[in-house]
Parts: sequence; C-alpha cells; structure tokens
Amino acid sequence: MIGVFDSGVGGLTVIKPLIEYFYSDIIYLGDTARVPYGSKSKETIIKYSIENTRFLLNKGVDFIIVACNTASSLAIETLRSVFDVPIFGVVESTAKVASEFDSIAVIGTKATIESNAYKKTIKMFNKNAQIEQRACPLFVPLIEEGLINDEITKIVAKRYLDGINSQSLVLGCTHYPLIKNIIQDILPNINIIDSGTSLIDTIDKNMLKGNNKIEFYVTDSPENFSKIGKLFLGKDFNGVNLVDLEDL
Repeated sequence: MIGVFDSGVGGLTVIKPLIEYFYSDIIYLGDTARVPYGSKSKETIIKYSIENTRFLLNKGVDFIIVACNTASSLAIETLRSVFDVPIFGVVESTAKVASEFDSIAVIGTKATIESNAYKKTIKMFNKNAQIEQRACPLFVPLIEEGLINDEITKIVAKRYLDGINSQSLVLGCTHYPLIKNIIQDILPNINIIDSGTSLIDTIDKNMLKGNNKIEFYVTDSPENFSKIGKLFLGKDFNGVNLVDLEDL
C-alpha cells in the first residue's frame, strides 16, 4: 500500500497517474490546515513532514511518496534517516526527465526555489544545462481556493511566466499541473514536465499491489478538497476524511 502526502490538493496530480497506470491501494494525506509549505522555514517543513509520515505509517503503508516538492527539497533526507521504509521524493525523478533538455526553466514555491534542489539535481544529470528558476508563491493559495480557471489566476500566471524562453518548463510544485492549461496557453511552445508522470518510472512496480482502493485524508477544509478532488479525479474520488494530526 502506498502512502502519499502533500501540503494540500497538489498531490492529486501525483496519484492520478498511479491510478491510471498501476493497481495499488493508496492512502493520501493533504495537510490543508498548514498549506502552503512554500513560505515556511526548513525546520517547520521537516516537522510537518515527519508528522505526515507518521500518520501514513500508522495506516499501514509499505512506502511513502513525498508528493510535495517543498518537502521533497528540504525534508526527504531527514525522513529517510528517521523512518525505516522506502521514501520517494518527486524532485529526483522530475529533475532526471528535465535533464534531457539543455535549457530548462523551473517554477516552484519560494522554499523550493531557494533550496536550489532542482538546479543541483538537474546538474547531476546534465552539467551543461542552462537553468532559470522562478518562485510563484501565489499559485498554491489560488489553486487551494479552487480558482483553477479563474481570470485572476491567468493574470498572475502571465506576470510570473513573462519572458521565459526555455526548451522545457519544470512544474516544481505538485499543485501546478492543476493549472497546466493556463501555463501552456501562455507558453505554447515549451515542453512542460510535471512530477506525477515523471515519478512513474522511479517506482519498483513489484512494490505496487492491492485492489485500487484509495482513502483520502485532510487536516482542514474537506469541502474545498472534495470540490477539486471530484473535478480532477472524477469517479476515482470517493470522499475525504478529516483528521487532526495532534491527536495521534
């Protein structure tokens, strides 16, 4: 059984390809009470990530996918040292796909961009890559509010993406694929790389087993999560449970 956590709804873009390509049970935790992670300190992000991982392990998962790019950038090494289960992040797999291009733009939260996690990891695979990074801090709260096709999101996206002229664009936050159409309209000739599809080739297929049963948990605002979950996953979304991590 797979355990997946994200700061909010963004991790749905990671589990969608898992649902489409594999047959496995999934426990999903969206930490909607404390979203966004991207504006918080490294110490706080690590603390939240440890609590999220403990919750998933208490549910009996066999391994963890850190769907949040911010947590993958800043907390994954700590998680691997604290917990004795396989833990996958989204940065490594996404950076590997991106490294096939020579000019790459990376957009993400403030914390992800300031960590230089993507830049460092892409350079490991392609030392000659030209990399531009931009923080897009308003995207996550706009998406969490359900403003996925709203005019204000389009205006903000145009402001953030203005002047990008690379072969590829890394969506360095799992929330961002939810506004992929807006981004592609602004940058029609760029190759967009997202974490969900990049992660598929990283996971050992023998680890994936079950009956395609999915359980969703959030720490706040289940109504907002349900609205986006139904929109994005359709029939694969079967409701969400509210949980208080402090009670565990």
